[in-house]
Amino acid sequence: MKSSSDKIGKQVLQRLKNGDEGAFDTVFWSYNSHVFHFIDSLLYDKTLAEDFTQNVFLKIWERRESINPEDSFESYLFTIARNMVYKESEKRLLSERFLEYIGNQQDFDGQLEAKIDAESLREYVDELVEQMPPSRRNIYYLSRKQHLTNKEIAKQLSISEKTVETQLYRALQYLRVKLADEITVLALLFISSEM
Repeated sequence: MKSSSDKIGKQVLQRLKNGDEGAFDTVFWSYNSHVFHFIDSLLYDKTLAEDFTQNVFLKIWERRESINPEDSFESYLFTIARNMVYKESEKRLLSERFLEYIGNQQDFDGQLEAKIDAESLREYVDELVEQMPPSRRNIYYLSRKQHLTNKEIAKQLSISEKTVETQLYRALQYLRVKLADEITVLALLFISSEM
């Protein structure tokens, strides 16, 4: 990797270390696309890569005081990105092991019902939906509960269909991430009980 001074300069890194938001913007726009392509090349999931790229720069901002302008910033940046990808890969592997485990359990249905029934899962999803921003929550309910099309929702709310699509996409991504976390917790519980 190139020295950090080759791309953005030690002065910018020192300003970032001191909490300068302008320096953070410079770093973000200098490296954003590189980090995105790096993560996407490992995960083959553009949506996840976008989320992770944002999280990488959030971590950079949170840890700005520990940045050493004399060290290679790129190495530091891509180490954070790589660690995020590894954690995601472990999570996916854990979920796969969990699915394999439940596939091998003849009496799993009874065990699963004892832990989570369909009603409690619906309640949990409803709780998650309630945590969404009001406009997104409203669009989600119109789509999923009242079964309106995107066009009908757009007309009813006087917004564009594109806005409806974007809000629904974000709502479903949010639910997917939250439910994936729940599956990971369950996977840990079941796998650890087998060890």
